[in-house]
Amino acid sequence: MSDASSNEKQIKKSQSSSNFFKTTAKKKKMQISQVEVGVPDPIEEQQKILGRPTPCTVLAVSTTLFILILLIVALGELGLHDKSAFEWKKPPKKARRERLELPCQTVECVKYSASLLESMNSSIHPCDNFHEHVCSGYTPKIRNFEKLLKLIISHPNSDHQKAEKIVRKMLGKCISGDTNVNENRLKTIIPSDLPFPILSGKPTSSIEPVPNSTFKHQDLTKILIHISRHTPDDCGIFGITPSIDSEFTLFVIKPNTPSLTFYQFRNVLDILKRSLPKSETNSTEYEENVYQEMLNDVVELQKKLKEIEFEANPEVIRLSEIQENMTIVDWEELIDTWYPNGNKTFDKKLFGFHTSYYQKVNDLLEKTPSETLYNLLFLRFSFKILRAELSSELEETCLLQVAKTIPGKIILHGSAEPKTKELFDQMLQTIHNHLRNSLTQLKWMDSRGIEEAQKKLNKTKTLFGFDGEELIDELVISENSNYISTLCQVLKWQADKMFKSIAENSISVFLNSEVFYSVEKNELTISRSLLHYPFISFHLPNYTNFATTASRIIPQLIHAFDERGRYYDSNGRYRDWWNSDTEQYFRIIVRCFEAMTQNVFGVSVSIGWNAYDSTKESYAVLPGMNKTDKILFFYSLVKTMCNSDSMKVNNGLASVPEFIDAFKCRNGSLMNSQPTKCKMAS
Repeated sequence: MSDASSNEKQIKKSQSSSNFFKTTAKKKKMQISQVEVGVPDPIEEQQKILGRPTPCTVLAVSTTLFILILLIVALGELGLHDKSAFEWKKPPKKARRERLELPCQTVECVKYSASLLESMNSSIHPCDNFHEHVCSGYTPKIRNFEKLLKLIISHPNSDHQKAEKIVRKMLGKCISGDTNVNENRLKTIIPSDLPFPILSGKPTSSIEPVPNSTFKHQDLTKILIHISRHTPDDCGIFGITPSIDSEFTLFVIKPNTPSLTFYQFRNVLDILKRSLPKSETNSTEYEENVYQEMLNDVVELQKKLKEIEFEANPEVIRLSEIQENMTIVDWEELIDTWYPNGNKTFDKKLFGFHTSYYQKVNDLLEKTPSETLYNLLFLRFSFKILRAELSSELEETCLLQVAKTIPGKIILHGSAEPKTKELFDQMLQTIHNHLRNSLTQLKWMDSRGIEEAQKKLNKTKTLFGFDGEELIDELVISENSNYISTLCQVLKWQADKMFKSIAENSISVFLNSEVFYSVEKNELTISRSLLHYPFISFHLPNYTNFATTASRIIPQLIHAFDERGRYYDSNGRYRDWWNSDTEQYFRIIVRCFEAMTQNVFGVSVSIGWNAYDSTKESYAVLPGMNKTDKILFFYSLVKTMCNSDSMKVNNGLASVPEFIDAFKCRNGSLMNSQPTKCKMAS
């Protein structure tokens, strides 16, 4: 009996992440991944091709020159590189690491496995569409509700007492139905000095230019100012979102929010009408058929806007080009309200994408009556604010709405699991070691550049941040204020802080980024939201932890060495440390990636897997999943990306040979459809 008990304890001990990084007395020499970095040494290649032939016969010289000409013609667009230089080479088989007899038995493993099995669709073969195979049954609503319960659980020893106080006030007002139908609430949502035709009883249908104005819709910019100060991600006709990459910049995008139905618009309108002062009710009433017609126009305009595609071309354009394409908005006036001297600050920080979206929206709205446009903008904005009042599931809607505010995010994601930060520090060291060895093998960078890259990696700082607790003091919420007033106050506060963070180049929770790499400071800031289940957890097997790191963290770390990071050295000084040859060969690799419709996400996946694979400790499978750790790594990876674009995920994985090898995907299948797989980093 005691032997069995001892054996079980030994198995559980082996499953712990704390033993994952223990080194044996005799270390094996670390092998460099066969997922190579870049292309063959350009200097070697040029010497082979351009080197002078040794003295020999005329026939030999002529033959050599003839071969050189053929090579130059054949290799033209790739510089002087053979096509095979860009292709993955299948690595030699390695001995499999030891697998423990029993599966992982922690509570987190059981929940993680159950969640994964529930979302999987076994009728879809992994090689036909891996994202759909893993995520077909993904139900974020159920998982979100479990997570949101943290908002109402007391945390007496929490570091976020101020945020908890705000959240409890908001939830109390929301769930108790403290909405107080009155005119003050209406003015909170829609200022009285802005036109809302469907409520005013005064149609504003003209689309002719206003005298002394170059803008067809006289009040459009003022309405957009009001909305952007509360919900910048959805201003109705565009959204303003912070860059998830290294610069402190904003992008103008198509709002990613669902369309509303006629009945949802009607319900919003009915609530707003009840909020009108009694003295104005009769004078602002239309005939019922007029309301129907106005709402039909709103639905039709929304449909036309939705049909305009937003092509996500990676090429960016400056604010001046956005203004040229979307002339109905006074962009200078708009951004000047986001921050003191905003038009000077954001002129170089606001970008768009090379897309026809802006021009097409502009063309549509120039032909749209102001009445219809203003009604659409304010009804959609009001729906966001009044969502709890409109929902049949009040408690859950209140939780969801509060969770999206900064105080809610601080509670949900502001603290790491015990021991998980120490575990992650060890993981990050493993990744750094793997990158450090890989950098020495770079083929497209000269030795001086490699030395600088090594210095930069060694000096990269890792911070655990996005803590907005110290700023909560600025939120003074009156006990007598209703829920709508409180919500609008919080939304405006966090939007102001977001714009301030961008303007002042200060990393903060208001940028809504899980991971942020600053090329200027050579700092990687990681939100504590990733340092707990179901992402990186001390209680999960480390193939799941490395998978999360590959999908969330490594893509940002790569910026230290890419085209953006080239302009800042290891000390954060603005200095281009690439030479002309490095840039030339980098362009060749980029062209290869573009030609093969791959993305750099695949590079991050390879780094994550090979870093994990460089450790040799035994592993426990997830309960109910009799798979290798390699297969479970890829399942865990995509589990964290069920909300991501399916095509992007599949294209990235199709460029990773370890994935194709793990699932034995045949040539020509969706997940192995690219005959050439480009290389940049290992």
